[in-house]
Amino acid sequence: MCLRTSSAFILLAAAAWLAGCGGEGGSAPSPNASASASPSGAVMTCAIGAGAALSPGCFVEKVASSNEIILYHPDGGFRRLTRDPANGTLSTRDGAEPLVLETSPQDVVQFTIGADRYRIPLALLGGA
Repeated sequence: MCLRTSSAFILLAAAAWLAGCGGEGGSAPSPNASASASPSGAVMTCAIGAGAALSPGCFVEKVASSNEIILYHPDGGFRRLTRDPANGTLSTRDGAEPLVLETSPQDVVQFTIGADRYRIPLALLGGA
């Protein structure tokens, strides 16, 4: 009887602990804890997901005093990039999926990361 009671207590304690771990489903924290609900930055063109058409709806934000750039998706997702100040090369900060440059007009940088496509005017990135 003592074993059953202690087992029930352990199960209740484990369930309470799991419930207290957050009901957010393991969602990642926002890239900028002090950011408001709507992203800041300039509107840019993107296509999020396989087969999506390019359209305005994403935002690009340069992080002050750094080479970091954050791309905000309409669905709340985001990507962090780094821009090399010496040559302007963009790379992903998490490194999970590579950034692949595409052919684009001179005043625009166009690239894919996974199934997502982005088109950003160079002026928004700080020039060439």
